[in-house]
Amino acid sequence: MPPVTYMADKFNYGYQGNLFRHYAVFFTYFTDLTGADGGFSAGQFWFILYLFLISLIAAGIILLQRKIIPSRDIDIPPVLIFLWGLPLPLLSGVLSTGGKSLAEYTYVFLVGYYIFSDDDAVSRAEKWKWIFLCTGITAAIFNVYMFIWSDTQQTLLNTIARYVSEWFMISSLPGIGKGYLNFNGKISEYMSKRSYTFYIFHFFWVVLFQYLLINVCSGNIILLYVLPVLSAYGATLLCCEICDRVSFFSFLT
Repeated sequence: MPPVTYMADKFNYGYQGNLFRHYAVFFTYFTDLTGADGGFSAGQFWFILYLFLISLIAAGIILLQRKIIPSRDIDIPPVLIFLWGLPLPLLSGVLSTGGKSLAEYTYVFLVGYYIFSDDDAVSRAEKWKWIFLCTGITAAIFNVYMFIWSDTQQTLLNTIARYVSEWFMISSLPGIGKGYLNFNGKISEYMSKRSYTFYIFHFFWVVLFQYLLINVCSGNIILLYVLPVLSAYGATLLCCEICDRVSFFSFLT
């Protein structure tokens, strides 16, 4: 992560020192933990930390629920498939660090456990999967447009679009997964063996190529997205192959 925050500091704040001097900044400057200002950040590894904490919290809630309601099979009203996203905006600011709410993500985790782990709920969601997906994509487009290109502040509409997108995109995934992703093949087997290594390396390469290409693709947002992503995918897969074939790096696979 230090090289990533170094690039962020140079791009956002014009940091003049070299990479090695910036290590002192990285390990002593603590702000919102995003690393956008050059300060300390866990980068993409925040997800692993959050997943560990969420697992501990959810395990406690589930154990408590089983003491109160011993049966694992709790009757879930079908309407919750459509309404579970309503509390999301209320939870977004609870236990939030760097814009990532532990309460919100724990709630989504528990929704998956109690609602979408049920076969009947998944079957109902499958019937609505394309409507859910189209609603989520439309809300995401509006959110991005209002956040980046709108000339006026649209805080309320941004918030609505963001959570509608999260709500319906998540609702669409169980149905889409059941219908189209429940299979094994050479590509899926290849990628599943390298998924963790890919996760470790991808963020560094995305940031590096965007940093290198920002001036080359200046004014062309599509190229600034496509070229870094494709380059980062190639570089990340190369790292995956090196880690897979060189025993010294096997702990990363």
